[in-house]
Amino acid sequence: MRSSLRSAGLAAFLAALLAAVPAGPAGAQAPSAAAPAAQAQERKVVLVTFDGVRWQDVFRGPDPKVVGDRQFVNPDIKDDVIVPAYMQGADPGGALMPFLHGVVGREGVLLGNRDAGECAEVANDMWFSYPGYNEILTGKPDPGILQNDKIWNPNVSFLEYLQKRPGFRGRVAMVGTWTLFPYIVNTRRSAVPVNEGFGGSYPTDVKTAREGLRLLHRHDQRVVYIAFGDTDEFAHAGDYAYYLTALERGDDFLREVWELIQADPFYRGQTTLIVSTDHGRGDTPLSAWQDHASKRYFQLNPDEQPQYNETGVTGSGNVWIAAIGAAVDRPRAGDYRGGACAQSRQIAASILTALGEDWRDFRADAGAPLAFIKAPDR
Repeated sequence: MRSSLRSAGLAAFLAALLAAVPAGPAGAQAPSAAAPAAQAQERKVVLVTFDGVRWQDVFRGPDPKVVGDRQFVNPDIKDDVIVPAYMQGADPGGALMPFLHGVVGREGVLLGNRDAGECAEVANDMWFSYPGYNEILTGKPDPGILQNDKIWNPNVSFLEYLQKRPGFRGRVAMVGTWTLFPYIVNTRRSAVPVNEGFGGSYPTDVKTAREGLRLLHRHDQRVVYIAFGDTDEFAHAGDYAYYLTALERGDDFLREVWELIQADPFYRGQTTLIVSTDHGRGDTPLSAWQDHASKRYFQLNPDEQPQYNETGVTGSGNVWIAAIGAAVDRPRAGDYRGGACAQSRQIAASILTALGEDWRDFRADAGAPLAFIKAPDR
């Protein structure tokens, strides 16, 4: 799964891959005449995650030191694509992810810029994917999850909880690129459909985008979770150019989803879009951008990457969180500047609150909702 990838063909790859991501049905950005009228105040949530994306890349844009290392970026790609596309203006982060900065950052919340004194982190002490997704979905870290293994999750996710609630049965779905998601959501027990639209084909980010849009266009879902994985795969492969490409492509997907939400009466005015990542990546030494995992993990697996045994991959527990839409109280994001640290374990309760549900009925020991998420007016 972690195959080596060459940077030399990035320009052609980017053009082909962007062309392959569907724009949805014709006229998707305007509601069709057949679209059903939305029920009054029937709140909905779209959750999108990008696997293993550093806050530094989101807020600062491409890392000049990584871009300048030919081990991670082909010099021709650096000069012909990355520098002119992202790094010549005053806002490299905005050039790389223009929707996240230009729309979400101005109209909603974009949190986790440590350069600005903000803090967002995972609460689990492992700093890799299965523990991270479990935390996001269940609201609480599980210290017993020690590997990325195909083990049926004993913990109940907010997806499973909602699937069994009145008003949500049959209206909760997930699509994700990673093959472990059916285990993390525990489809054997939860009755939450995961990747059903793939028809048994192997997940890719292009297929994930296509199926996510198809779910949204069905007009029968109240909760859709879309999880991308290319960012983590390319980072582990040491290919920073492809990693950046996946970020730019993902940002454009968010734009398309938000435009759909704003144009379609089924979603408009009653939908919240939440975006985050399951873990960060290393910040030192330079090569640590490829890696992630905590000191505890390496102490349990001392032969895997011994250079991290005493420290873990520093910085890889830091994350970022974004939100825009009906449930977002933008001024409250200031609570996390120079003070409290937002945590991934708060996302589950935040989603339930945005939907008008009492998160304590889900689990009272979950992380409390993020300060900038408000319940619907009664």
